[in-house]
Amino acid sequence: MLITSATLSAQKHEIYKNSFDEELKALVLDLNRSYIQFEESNDGKLHIDYTIEFSNYSKKEVQEILSKIKTSAIVEENKLVFKSNSEGIAGEIVYSLESLFGVTFEGDHIKFKEKSTKQFRQSKQYFYDINSSSRGKSLKEYLKNIRELDAKKKKKKVKIKNIKSYKTNFIIKIPRDINIRATVINSSMTFNLDLKNQITLNARNTDLKFQSLINNLNNFDVVNGSVRANALQGGSYKFNHVDKVQLAEIKNLDFDCEFTDVKIGEVGENVKIVDFNSKFWIHNFSNNFGNFKMHTEYSEINMFFPENIEYYIETFGQDTVHYYGEIITEIPPSRKNESTKMMVIGENISSNKIKINTKHGIIRFGEDFIDIKK
Repeated sequence: MLITSATLSAQKHEIYKNSFDEELKALVLDLNRSYIQFEESNDGKLHIDYTIEFSNYSKKEVQEILSKIKTSAIVEENKLVFKSNSEGIAGEIVYSLESLFGVTFEGDHIKFKEKSTKQFRQSKQYFYDINSSSRGKSLKEYLKNIRELDAKKKKKKVKIKNIKSYKTNFIIKIPRDINIRATVINSSMTFNLDLKNQITLNARNTDLKFQSLINNLNNFDVVNGSVRANALQGGSYKFNHVDKVQLAEIKNLDFDCEFTDVKIGEVGENVKIVDFNSKFWIHNFSNNFGNFKMHTEYSEINMFFPENIEYYIETFGQDTVHYYGEIITEIPPSRKNESTKMMVIGENISSNKIKINTKHGIIRFGEDFIDIKK
């Protein structure tokens, strides 16, 4: 016989709530396992509202989780220092099923589509659209492929009343002109507003989502996790072992990447990328992108040519291969570790220049599609 303590169907608990009337110039965040939505403040004040809603948890279980959550806020010299450590929280929305005899997946509900080796050019708007999509799976969708086993190992549908769940609602409303400095671990941060203020971010194992960021002083250092943004303009960005960097458009910035998967909808003015062992998809260029430079090593670059404008491309390589349609250009390793000019397209007098210098890498060029089997 399984005996459990009494449960409540739904319980909402307030973790932290406060509003700050002071004329704050900076918000300093120290976060661990915190899942935050940032919104624009309508009254110029800074507001923090953090609650968690539990379903089908016992009072004891809820208290055990809540006891591991620590928050604090201090205002000093026109800046708010806010800390949140939520060790007991595993995600923004968490479902839990306890079964005496285990669970399994119902294969009839799982379909796999064979992947094509041809990757087609996508528009800048395509990246805006997928970045704005945030619908998560409902509980019914999660349960569709899961079956509970009984004592005879027979499958049966999982009942919602047997599912424990909790959902965090952590909202920070900020004035548009406040600067942000954040140290973030094992968390997620979603900014539902455009920002022109300075952001300094050090993130580890964190999912980041932005609208547009416009500031020449922005400084990001991101390790692991993911990054999605509609527009990045200005600043310096360092990505290391990031699972996915997905950007609709970028301009006037520097990238420093390692072991990262990068997709860019459109490259704008004056972008420089330095990389080691990452994978790039660059789909479009703006009409006046100016100078685009890449210095890479052990990298894979997939680039669609600019459309409907004049441009100049110059590539140098060592131990590198180019693919363009049926044309393959390969430069062997150099004893002197020197690069050799590989390809030139257009006239050097063009105001739009693409210059790539790569070692031990692969570069694929395409018009409408790129075949990655090559």
